[in-house]
Amino acid sequence: SPRFIIHYSLTLSKEANNSPNMSKQFLHSHSSDVIVAALNHRAFAVVSSSSSDQTSQNAIVYELMAPSSKSSSTDAPKSDGNDKSGDKPNDDNEIQAVCCTKIGSCLWFAVSRGVKTLSLYSIPAESNTEGGSEETTKLLYPSAIYYLPKRARSLAFTSVDDLQVIVAGDLSGDAIAFPVPTDAPSSTCDEHEAVKAMSTPKRLLLGHTASMLTGLSVVSNDQQQQFILTADRDEKVRISYFPETHIIHGYLLGHSSFISCMDAISNERSLCLTASGDGTSRLWDYQTCKEVGMLPVVIKKSAQEDDGEMGEVDDEGKPTPEEKDEMEENEEEEDFDEDFDDEEEEESFDHHTVAVPLSVALHPDAKFAAVARDEIQSIDIHPIPPVAEKSSLSTSFQLSNFVSLHKKQTLECKSQPLAVRFTSDSSVLVLAREPEYLLHFSTNDGASFNDISQSSCLTKALCKVAQSQNITMPATTLERNDYGECTLQKKEDRKELTAQQNTEKGGLHWNDPGRKVTAKKAQARKRHRKKEQQKAEGEKETNEEASN
Repeated sequence: SPRFIIHYSLTLSKEANNSPNMSKQFLHSHSSDVIVAALNHRAFAVVSSSSSDQTSQNAIVYELMAPSSKSSSTDAPKSDGNDKSGDKPNDDNEIQAVCCTKIGSCLWFAVSRGVKTLSLYSIPAESNTEGGSEETTKLLYPSAIYYLPKRARSLAFTSVDDLQVIVAGDLSGDAIAFPVPTDAPSSTCDEHEAVKAMSTPKRLLLGHTASMLTGLSVVSNDQQQQFILTADRDEKVRISYFPETHIIHGYLLGHSSFISCMDAISNERSLCLTASGDGTSRLWDYQTCKEVGMLPVVIKKSAQEDDGEMGEVDDEGKPTPEEKDEMEENEEEEDFDEDFDDEEEEESFDHHTVAVPLSVALHPDAKFAAVARDEIQSIDIHPIPPVAEKSSLSTSFQLSNFVSLHKKQTLECKSQPLAVRFTSDSSVLVLAREPEYLLHFSTNDGASFNDISQSSCLTKALCKVAQSQNITMPATTLERNDYGECTLQKKEDRKELTAQQNTEKGGLHWNDPGRKVTAKKAQARKRHRKKEQQKAEGEKETNEEASN
């Protein structure tokens, strides 16, 4: 069973409940000197010089501008009002997902927005090799604009033979490929010269029936086979061959709630890391479709328990009738067997909630796994053990395939982390709330990570722009309704979870210790009935003797 870590935290604030519907993929990187990030409703690309000395590097910040109203055309699909993303209205400027890559001699960036557009931007890679100035922010307008049938929450650049494509995973459960116009001119700083919306044919790769995609990755294994991994709201990850997406390789099954985020790497170990609304983060081998490890689950206490408000009292400070009934039941439980008394000493998870992972990341060489959780102002870095040698004993071999991920290093953050990403030089980038915005952690010995945000050119450049424009980040990336319920969770699951949480001593839905309390109460009622029956039989015998 996973190891539990009690983490004291307050429940969601009103600000978090009313936060904008932010993207699940709003931090992406190419190599170690090119990143793209979504800061609330605006997208920025940061490109540093190729100098090996980080202290002498400079970085240029590009703001990836939204398509102007002039770019709108009659080809744009009209909203049908059936987006399955929640109850809140769409925001045209809302960033849904960002992505970046290098194709030939150009850097390409992709931004998906709430207006159901996919904008592509490009700049020559050579223009940044000599560094730049951090004093100004350059504005980039799209080189190409595609209209989407639904909002896209996941983006991935890839290639099919000699054709470069961008794959978008949308909220209707479809993965759609659009060609990257590599022959188009680079993005311009002049809005009037921006490319109009393109009508190039798209290709529907696959679809998840009656669901929505929450993650997408295109990877290849050591045999040069390409796969497309698509995570959805229905607790699973589908693995399909690419580009022959009609051929399904398998599924990653094990989560009991929606997949909140996912990351996968093209490595000989073919690893995939998923996180779910059930609080677990699982490591998979997408080649064999088997789970190979699980990160420790973090439990956070509610504000009710932190304030000592564990029960209601009347105006005079006396127990309420409900508390009196509970006290009477507790007195009856004192007659339990020793086995039940021992179980009472186990740690209870009443009034606790699972810290849902907001973002996960895998090291490109499968050395580390990182996770950022909701309402936890830190990220955890877990070393991934190397592949163990095969044992002659089948049982030992099976155990060696399930790696231990309990060791970790906790990297403290002054504000809520929203996304985490590994770079090619083993650094960790963390997108967080203001005033930090971007944190940079580096490792020299390959074991421990140190905060180098004060000297990182990427961090300094992006933070300077964000702070000068007073950009406000959301409190969380989880979409929640006005009642604080996660909208990604299916309505029937939310009702079931709410019912369990409202029970007198209900526990966690995936490992419910409340069943022990239920068993104890059932035993108490059984013993009480037995005593009443024995008492009635004794009185009956006494009355019969008296009558005789």
